[in-house]
Amino acid sequence: MRLLKRLLILLIVLAVLFAGFLAYMGYFGTPQVTEQEMGPYTIAYESFVGPYAESGKVFDRLFKSLKTDGVEATRGFGIYYDDPAITPKDQLRSDCGIIIEEQNLKKLAQLKKKYLFMTIPRQKYLVVEFPIKNMLSYMIGPMKAYPAMS
Repeated sequence: MRLLKRLLILLIVLAVLFAGFLAYMGYFGTPQVTEQEMGPYTIAYESFVGPYAESGKVFDRLFKSLKTDGVEATRGFGIYYDDPAITPKDQLRSDCGIIIEEQNLKKLAQLKKKYLFMTIPRQKYLVVEFPIKNMLSYMIGPMKAYPAMS
């Protein structure tokens, strides 16, 4: 009986810790959808096809690669084209990008051979912002954003 009580206490502690971690990650919050005038942005990006939960690897690879090339970047930018509620996971399309800050734009000419670039024009967009705490954020963000936008 004593062992069962300890197991139950351990399970409760683990459940509370897990719930606290999810709260820290923003899982329980409701993201706000706003219409904002944004841009222009110059983005180094890679296209990705597959589960949105796996797109974090692309962002991490881009951040590390750009840092190696002398570009300090702090803001990611994801464009998710398909609704995961109706599109098979292996067919979900996205562009995973890093915003190139103004002070790094002069390095673009030497980086064009290594990266794809696009310019996001200045206009009004529907925006859902989600904090990036770690790689799990790249999975939770789209899961929370799509229902909020619907």
